Amino acid sequence: PEQGLLGLRSGLGLYANLRPVRPWPALYDASPLRRERIEGTDLLVVRELTGGLYFGERGREPERAFDTCVYTVGEVRRLAEWGFRAAAGRRGRVTSVDKANVLETSRLWREVVSAMAPEHPDVELEHMLVDNAAMQLVSRPADFDVIVTENLFGDVLSDEAAMITGSIGMLPSASLGTGALGMYEPVHGSAPDIAGRGVANPIATVLSAAM
Repeated sequence: PEQGLLGLRSGLGLYANLRPVRPWPALYDASPLRRERIEGTDLLVVRELTGGLYFGERGREPERAFDTCVYTVGEVRRLAEWGFRAAAGRRGRVTSVDKANVLETSRLWREVVSAMAPEHPDVELEHMLVDNAAMQLVSRPADFDVIVTENLFGDVLSDEAAMITGSIGMLPSASLGTGALGMYEPVHGSAPDIAGRGVANPIATVLSAAM
């Protein structure tokens, strides 16, 4: 199933994944985080979808395996543009998440996003290393507005952020590109373990349709 999903994203040119995270007051107590920690959380994860490790050259040999992470300036710019534009219509803050203290692709990422900031003077930009971002998401989620990040980091962080709402299955998402096509879906698939029991919450499907 994962390969089919990756193929759809790549084939349709859907390079930007938007995942809004807004816990519902009625479900505050379903979150593993304390109510006072998640109150007021309203953030958007903008994740790059068609580059990075998931689409790089890979291989397996008897004693080794490798996955290659590659990003171009153009790929970073077009994704970051989504983040800046989204922040301009929200609270005006972008947090660009990378691992620039270790990874060369992240150093490129940070340079490109930093160079774009003057094009969006009404938006405040901060950079955050991914390990720190993972900690801050659970300690002060309400302080984030728009998070912009690459494919793998976005996969992990958006699932972590989803748990603020109490369940990964509660959030909608939109996968978009430069054209009119888009793919809208709950953040995380089906739930066969509760099929037929009448307890599945349809809110993520409804919100995806609304997006």
